[in-house]
Order: sequence, then structure tokens, then C-alpha cells
Amino acid sequence: MQGTNQKANALQCILAFFLQSTHTPYKVIDVLARLGISISTDAINSAIRSLSVESQNMLQHLGQSRLASYAYDNFDVDLKTHVPTVEKSNDSLKHLTSGLLFPLVHGVTQEHLRCSEELWKRSLLNPHVNEHQLPPKRTWRDLVVKLHHENLSDASALSRHDEFNAQMFLRDLCTYGPEYFHQFRTAIVDPDPIEQIPLVKTPILAARAMDVNNSTVSGNIQAIIELLQQGGITDPSDECTDSPDISQYVILVHGDLGTGEQIQAVQLRRSIQPPGIASSMSCSSLACFT
Repeated sequence: MQGTNQKANALQCILAFFLQSTHTPYKVIDVLARLGISISTDAINSAIRSLSVESQNMLQHLGQSRLASYAYDNFDVDLKTHVPTVEKSNDSLKHLTSGLLFPLVHGVTQEHLRCSEELWKRSLLNPHVNEHQLPPKRTWRDLVVKLHHENLSDASALSRHDEFNAQMFLRDLCTYGPEYFHQFRTAIVDPDPIEQIPLVKTPILAARAMDVNNSTVSGNIQAIIELLQQGGITDPSDECTDSPDISQYVILVHGDLGTGEQIQAVQLRRSIQPPGIASSMSCSSLACFT
């Protein structure tokens, strides 16, 4: 399996990581290592430490660039014991939190995200803002109607919105409709793009799993703080850190609907706190998307 080159042990490394992830006893791994099927347990632990350090450096480099987007969600692990007892029969389920970091692409710069102060001036969470002095709220209809100016020379012509809907209707009809319409699939013309977003492959960096239950407001605060720490963003008052100042920047956080509700509760609770990493994150430097 190793062939003539004993250093070409890619297959052995893959099998070793698989054995490690499935909690294979070390004695079994050592036997397989002597057979040339796997690498030794010492080599596995050394490789894991090396990969962990490399992953941590990549996370901090991305996070400190202020061009990182964060995502986290909950997951459950059932830690079954070899000898279950009646007293601890229901204590095996652990509620943990996973996290991801990925860079903001499509030409996003730090100046694009330097709008925390402007957002805070327009936020209803700001106690110094008068709601009646704020500009009117926008809805998704404003985005559809006013995103691009319509220039229709013919009154019977379709708008860009209607052209897209018509194209999607024809595509569904000729793909999933009666078999007679399948012959017209090649005749469907795609609508003309206006500002087409280029397709870019986004690298995803997995963060270390956190022993945090994010079903509560305090759990979400802890999850965000720990996730930012993995990205090299820590409390600016700490003198022993090289963390950049994010008080003027927006941090994008992605999650499910429950995450959005919990973060809104965090923003509401901390909207009157003095500046700092906790207050600036929760007031205006933190945006949540589902």
C-alpha cells in the first residue's frame, strides 16, 4: 500500500484520521500501523496538533482583516457511557455550538463595512434617536421596484420583474409540465442580465466547536464572543492582544431565525451600555442575517 516510497503515506493518514474520529482503540491503530495500513498514534496526535495550529492561524488572519463573515448554529451530541447508570441516564446529551468563518468576496473592502456609527444614528435601539425623524422604512417591494429604473418604450412591454417571472414560468412548464412542452426547452431565452453577480468560490473555514448552548440570550452572547476570539477579535481593553478595533465596523453574523431573535434581544438589552467590544458589537457593529 505504501509502494516503493515509504514517505508517501497519504492513504495511511486518511485511514488514521478516520480511525481517530470513530474512537478506535489505540492498540488497534498501533497494530494497523505495524501492518502499514495506518500511521502510529503519536503521528496522529502530532498531525492533529499541527493542523489545529494552522487552522487557528488562518482563522485569526481572516478575522483580523475585518472582512470575515461569521455563522454559527447548535448541534447535539449524545455521549453514551459504557456502563450507564440510573442517576445519569439523561445526562449524556450535550448541546454544543458549531461555527464557520468565510471571507466577504466580490470586492468588499473595509471601508464598505465602516458604517457602524451611521447605522447607530438610524437605529431604533438608540435611545437618543427620535423615531419620527428617521427616514421611512423600506420593504422588499422597494427593492424590486426601485432597484433599477424601468425604461419601457412600449406600453405593452413587460417589466424586468415580469420578464424574469415569465422566464421562470416557461422553464418550469417545459421541464416539469406535460411532455408536449419539453420540445420547447431549447427555445427559452434567458433574460438579459443587468448587474450580474459573478460566481465566486468562497473558502469556508471551520471554527472550533464550542461548549455553549445558544438557545438562550446569554448563550448567544457567549457563542459570538468565543467565535470572535477564534477570529482574533478580543476585548480592546486587553493590553496583551493585537486585536484590531471593530467599534466603527459592521460584523456580519449568519444564523437561523432563532439566532436572529436572540441577537435582537442582545441588542435591545445592551443598547445603552458605554462603548466597548460588548456594547459596540451588540448595538450597531453586529448585523444578523437568516
